[in-house]
Amino acid sequence: MSPEGASVSYRPDAIRICLDRPPVNALTVEMLGCITAVIAGARADTRPMLITGSSRIFSAGFDVKHPAPDTPAVNAAARECITAVQQHPGPTVAAVEGAAVGLGLLIATSADILVVSRTAQLRMPEVALGIVSDVQPLRRFLPDPWIRRLCLLGEAFSAEQLHLESAGATVCEPGTARDRAEEVIVAMNGVDATALRQVKQRLYE
Repeated sequence: MSPEGASVSYRPDAIRICLDRPPVNALTVEMLGCITAVIAGARADTRPMLITGSSRIFSAGFDVKHPAPDTPAVNAAARECITAVQQHPGPTVAAVEGAAVGLGLLIATSADILVVSRTAQLRMPEVALGIVSDVQPLRRFLPDPWIRRLCLLGEAFSAEQLHLESAGATVCEPGTARDRAEEVIVAMNGVDATALRQVKQRLYE
């Protein structure tokens, strides 16, 4: 069964999660909980995991207009989802088109491999909303000066402006992120799954 606001497919080469809550794939507590449960259910699965967004956008972040529990519950759901992405035993890949905002950006940068359109808009507007976010995932791909501008000023930058390619991300032409991410999945399937899992464990020790 697919989680609310997302579609999930289990194929021999990879597990694919597509954020699918039009028009901008805004996240809710229920959606985060379901995605976390899907990933947790695959905790013994060493297949790569690909996370994408529908409607030519990755995610506009948490849906502040959607009825939600108190702030601690929202923070807990966000933290559990990010942790689940990071701790999946197989390699994780995020394909970002359009925009990745706030929590959407944190989920994308929690992946082991980031594939992003050069024009994709990346933003952390939480400070303007009075929300304090854990910026640890951003440090996987961005140096602190860029993180300060994103988080303290809420500025929006393209992947090209942030020089993400120099940080190891694959920066591609608009409309090609998913195809490029699928190429990464193909390459990963040419490597022994047990070796990939062990190398990933060593990388984050």
